[in-house]
Order: sequence, then C-alpha cells, then structure tokens
Amino acid sequence: MATPHTIDDWELARRSVEGFGEMVAVLGRDGVGPGAMIRLPNALGARIPSATDNPWFDAVIVPVDARPPADGPDLPSCLWTVADQVPGRIEVPGIATPCMGVSLDDPRLDLAGGAPNVESVPLEVIGDLNERAYGQVGMFGPLVSAVRDDRVRTHGLRDAGRFVSVALTLEIGDDVGVHYVATEESQRRRGLASRLVLAVLAAARARGSRTATLQASPDGLPVWTKLGFRTVASLRGYLRA
Repeated sequence: MATPHTIDDWELARRSVEGFGEMVAVLGRDGVGPGAMIRLPNALGARIPSATDNPWFDAVIVPVDARPPADGPDLPSCLWTVADQVPGRIEVPGIATPCMGVSLDDPRLDLAGGAPNVESVPLEVIGDLNERAYGQVGMFGPLVSAVRDDRVRTHGLRDAGRFVSVALTLEIGDDVGVHYVATEESQRRRGLASRLVLAVLAAARARGSRTATLQASPDGLPVWTKLGFRTVASLRGYLRA
C-alpha cells in the first residue's frame, strides 16, 4: 500500500498539465474530428477553428519537462507552457493559469463535507451552464456535448429540480482532473461548487484515484485553496505574434 502523501509538487504539476492537454485534445477529437487533435512528444491539444479567439480551447499544452515546439501553421493559436519564452510567440500575462493539485491520500485532506446527492449530468447541461456562467455562448456547448470518452464523468447538484452546479472530470491513470466547474449565478455563494467537488473527490478516491488536479481561474483560486489544493505550477499563455 502506498505511503500517504508521497506525491510531490513536480508530479502534481506534471499531472495537472497533462490533464489540461488531454481535455483539450478530447474536445478537438470529438467536437471537431480526429484530425483536429494534436498529440506530439512536446505538445498536446487541438486545433478548434470555432475557438481561435479562446486560448483555453484552440490550444496546445507543453509538458512540464519538455521544450516548446517550433511555431508553425499546424499549431493552434495558443501555446501553454511553463517556459519563460517561446520563439515566434508573444506571452499574454493576463491569462496565466495556476495549475493545482492535491494528494487524495493526504491525511490533512478532509472530504467529509461533500454533498450526498450528486448526480450524473447530461453533457448538454454541462455545456449550457458553463456558457451562461462564463459567457462562451454557442462555442463550448457543441464541443463538450460531442465528447465520447470512457474516462469522462459528469457531476451535478439540483435545486428545485434543475441542475444548478456542475463539473466534469477526466481520469488519467490514478489522477482525476476536475474541469468545467460552473454554478448558476443566482445560486452562487452557497458553497455548492465546493460541496460538489468534495463529493467528486471522495468518489474518485474510493475508485482508486490517488491525486486530483485542475487549472484555476482567478475567482476559483481561493475556493480550491480552501479545499486543500495547492498551486504547483503556473502555465503561461503564448499567442502568435
């Protein structure tokens, strides 16, 4: 049996970055077509023409221990890396994204506050609620609704019969990546997302997952920190000159 809390920050960073790249690759493969997916030794992601102005979807992500690929027309509009420069591209500091992670066998992690009534959610609901929450109307919904991957699970909480807080997870080995957490504006500040994610992590741990990782937005960063996640890397976004 593994010793508790043996996964260090570098490994958590590697898993978080891989999870981000794999999620984008899945969106491209299923939402656009197999040819949209990019899977190279030093870049993972997808070309998604409908999202060229969105750096989180039309993007490739460089593994933490790899050198960014040379720019070229086959790469999408955004390249994410921990490197401090990428030839031929310009960094946009405002979109830098914290990569976070937590060891699920860390004895300091308290998952007792999870919601007891989490349900599986249709992918269309994940798309619709995220579009309303983040202003990506008409772009994200079709992509996520097309996902067909056995590693993907959906999770949600209802209020008055309708889903008001949702999340999607992608399991890679013994890591569970948390993605697309969104709550209806009228239902925020009730702790719904926190209770949902705690329940998701408890279920993942019961299935054998050892870590959970995610990429945080500025608004989400204090929420994830309070739950026990810690920042293990910062991905920097580079657009074409």
